[in-house]
Amino acid sequence: MSKATEVLENLYGAFAAGDGDRLGALLGNTHWVEASGGPYGGTYNGFAEVAANVFGPIGNDVTDFSARPDSISPVGDDAALALGFYRGKTAHGPFEIRFAHLAHVDGDAIVRFEQFTDTHQWQAATAG
Repeated sequence: MSKATEVLENLYGAFAAGDGDRLGALLGNTHWVEASGGPYGGTYNGFAEVAANVFGPIGNDVTDFSARPDSISPVGDDAALALGFYRGKTAHGPFEIRFAHLAHVDGDAIVRFEQFTDTHQWQAATAG
């Protein structure tokens, strides 16, 4: 296992456990790109911005939310690619939406994270 795959696995574990301290350590200085066209799309810097613009709104819009990778593969020396599914329920019912996450690491932190997903499915799931 590469350092990058280990760090990305730690991110999913911290998210699943609701471990804000660990998320803050992993994402403290990250450059986070959430897919444009989706309900949370944008570019955010640092854990506070990601929490306010991505994690918090998802928590308000989705119950039983999970982001679980099926695989995490190294990409070069300092990056990893995760493929998996978002799952949860909204007022429109349950959903399962595919994702790809590309993370670049420096030491034990994620310094750049980019999301690729079907934003149309996200819009349909969260439309008010």
